[in-house]
Amino acid sequence: MYRLALIVLVTLASSAHGEEPLARVQGVENAVLEAGIYEILGTRKADPEDEIAIRRDLRTAEDRVDRYLRARGYYAASIDADIGEDGRPVLTIESGPAFSIGRISVETGNREADMTARMAVEPPEDNILTAQWVLAAEAAAQAALENSGWPEAETLPREVIVDHASTSGDVRFLIEPGPFTRYGGTRLQTEGWRPGFIRRLTTLEEGVPVRLEAIQAFERRLEGLSSVREARIILADMADGEMTRALDVALTPAPRHAIETTISLSTTEGAGTSLAWSRRNLYGGDETLTFTAELASLVQSLDAEMSLPYWQRIDQRLILNTGLKSEDTDAFQQNEFTAGVTLFREMREDLDVRIGALVDISRVTDASGERDIHSLRLTSAIALDQRDDPLDPQSGVQAALIVNPGISFGDAEATYLQTEIRTSAYYPVSNHFTAAARIRLGAIVGASAINLAADQRFYAGGGGSARGYEYQSLSPIGADGAPAGGLSVSELNAELRWRGEGRWGAVAFVDTAFAGASRTPEFDNLRTGVGMGLRYYLDFAPVRFDVATPLDRRSGEDPIHVYISIGQAF
Repeated sequence: MYRLALIVLVTLASSAHGEEPLARVQGVENAVLEAGIYEILGTRKADPEDEIAIRRDLRTAEDRVDRYLRARGYYAASIDADIGEDGRPVLTIESGPAFSIGRISVETGNREADMTARMAVEPPEDNILTAQWVLAAEAAAQAALENSGWPEAETLPREVIVDHASTSGDVRFLIEPGPFTRYGGTRLQTEGWRPGFIRRLTTLEEGVPVRLEAIQAFERRLEGLSSVREARIILADMADGEMTRALDVALTPAPRHAIETTISLSTTEGAGTSLAWSRRNLYGGDETLTFTAELASLVQSLDAEMSLPYWQRIDQRLILNTGLKSEDTDAFQQNEFTAGVTLFREMREDLDVRIGALVDISRVTDASGERDIHSLRLTSAIALDQRDDPLDPQSGVQAALIVNPGISFGDAEATYLQTEIRTSAYYPVSNHFTAAARIRLGAIVGASAINLAADQRFYAGGGGSARGYEYQSLSPIGADGAPAGGLSVSELNAELRWRGEGRWGAVAFVDTAFAGASRTPEFDNLRTGVGMGLRYYLDFAPVRFDVATPLDRRSGEDPIHVYISIGQAF
């Protein structure tokens, strides 16, 4: 049945592309082996050109199959290559038995190194002598030495001796281990950084055997610093009679200052721009101080942030921030001062946990009048980010669970818990198409909306929520007819993105959202917008131009909304 399916697939491919397998294969009883042979054979034109071309294809096919069979452990295979009655190449194969692994030896010239490397080499479950296993075993032996005090271990030509009588093969790995080395500390060769800070970035302890993987991780951490453009680590020469060697670290600094700007324009949120200025490596520990100013139709703000990487431990970062913001929307007018601290703990390369505290002092004017509402919030989140590119993701997943307990005081008092789930996924349908989806669900329990600062309530509608609707319009409406904000939110977005060979692309999208007055998301009241857009791809991110319309437009709602910004919608 498997072989029949394979023949059908080959026939379909031949008719679709005018090609056929380089040679027809017969005599192979193992269906999996036969499928592998056809895969490595490749294709040829369905109509043979001449006898010279046919014989050339025959020799090529025989050579490819011979090498493939040996790589799979079939050292006694025989191949009869001939031209069939139809004038096409035919390979009649007798694979014979797959050879098993016999004796395994690792030789380094050092007894301790021999034992270390040999312990890392394990035969596969089926004990078949394949090229894939030989290469993997050799790499495992070398890695074992590199991470046990021989960081300069190098492989030499290996020996594989097959015995046709026993249908097995002995494997002899030869490795030059180099000198045994213990870690002798770190020496910073470049000024501008505190030596103690740089030393903290390695997990090696003085006097222990050097591990190459630890050196490589050290180098990656150095190159991940915002103040470093390039890092280079070299093992220092070994002194006579000594086994310890220092790590000499040379760093190429990145520019001390950086400026970033963004521009956005939409018919729902208006125009806006932001400017951020950063000072890197403020005190020699890669500290970054950033000031950000935003000037937009709805929001004007000024923020300051200090980032302290590797704070107290190697997988931790501390963020201190403060800011002033004035926000004026149809729902509310609010002036606020915030100050906060957040601790980031990296659990894995793509997973981190965050915990912090935030003080918010606000003066709010909404349907309830002018009030001073202040809050103290604990912020916590666990975030997963497996996207291939944050500005233009084409594959991967991003997800976050956010839990923020808080208390409000001043002209309104409340104790509440705000919870959000955010997730987005990206799948490359083909070389030119990417499917993208996003979900956001949120709920607040413990307090009524009126006792919360206006910007702590949930809103929906607009460019970051549901395109095709006015900003915050898909939210509970207050007594004054303006959006009042709710205690729950639901947002679902889907896009099909296309990018051509050049810089242009396009997108079709569906956005659905609603913020409700209940404490659980209200799916029955979701409103939907649809649209299309263009993308112009810069070297670092796409410029986005979207046009959207509401599906169930109501009286007073505009039929068309336009959005322009940098980066994908999500």
